[in-house]
Amino acid sequence: MNSTQPDMAAVFARLDAISTQLEFLVERQRKQQELLETFTPILREAIGVATERFADAEKKGWFDFGRELFGVTERIVEGFSPKDVRQLGDAVVAILETVRAMTQPEVLQIANETATVLQKGDDVEPIGLMGMVRATRDENVQKGMALMMDVMRQVGRAAHAVSVAKERSPTAQRRAKLAETLGPKRSRGVLGVERTIVASAAKGVPAAIAPKDKPAVTATSGPACAVPSNKPAVTAAVIDGVAFTADGHLVDPAQWSLELATKLAAAQGVAMTDAHWAVVRFARADFEATGVAPNIRRITQGASVQTKDLYALFPKAPARTIAKIAGIPKPAGCL
Repeated sequence: MNSTQPDMAAVFARLDAISTQLEFLVERQRKQQELLETFTPILREAIGVATERFADAEKKGWFDFGRELFGVTERIVEGFSPKDVRQLGDAVVAILETVRAMTQPEVLQIANETATVLQKGDDVEPIGLMGMVRATRDENVQKGMALMMDVMRQVGRAAHAVSVAKERSPTAQRRAKLAETLGPKRSRGVLGVERTIVASAAKGVPAAIAPKDKPAVTATSGPACAVPSNKPAVTAAVIDGVAFTADGHLVDPAQWSLELATKLAAAQGVAMTDAHWAVVRFARADFEATGVAPNIRRITQGASVQTKDLYALFPKAPARTIAKIAGIPKPAGCL
């Protein structure tokens, strides 16, 4: 009997502890319930207000504006490099300083007075040359003229700086080098005439000592044919790792690519379309098949295009222009 009494005492003590914990849990549950009951109306009110605000923002076009702004950001990311953004960041200080200078009270006052004068322009009486001469005696007019001359001087200096910066840019230097290699663009003449050729010069006699009784002939009176040469092309310039001959053709036709063809076409002033590409692809395929650059007659026959249409696509020396863009040697049919 004595051994069971301590066991019962431990059980009762355990029950008391459990009872205390249950009371604590019940009390905490009650407080959470009270907190929830207190905040539920507040949350409902907040959700209602937020819903109204979102609805109002949608009516005003905030979400549409955000989507468009995100699209603008995407275009900026696609069109500008991190370097451009850094340069813009460096220029922000100068931009803000310019804005601050332009928004000074005295500058705004001058702008306001100038706008007032322009609004009353109909009331101003016209003056002639002598009136303008007399007006220059006014000290304010003299100061205004001096100010305008100084502004024009600053604008000219800035324009010169911009022009020099463009000329020194890597893109401008590559274009200039490519244009120098490809040669100057010839002026557009009569369709079908690539250049005036002296008959004696075509036979190897310099034009300066050609007999005077031998008339000059042009490309319309017969093709000035050149004898195909088996000599390897001589490299005259290397641009971006691509070698060009002195007359602007690729030294190695295997280096040709669509990207390079697009650049060569731009250097020749040709805006490539599907019709242009069809002719260029035929010329290149024919060269790969025969080993000879096709002349105008073969291009018109093989590409199923009329001569007038070919000149419309490539106005300046079509055969030569097509050969340059196609990355093949100069056609043997014409000089």
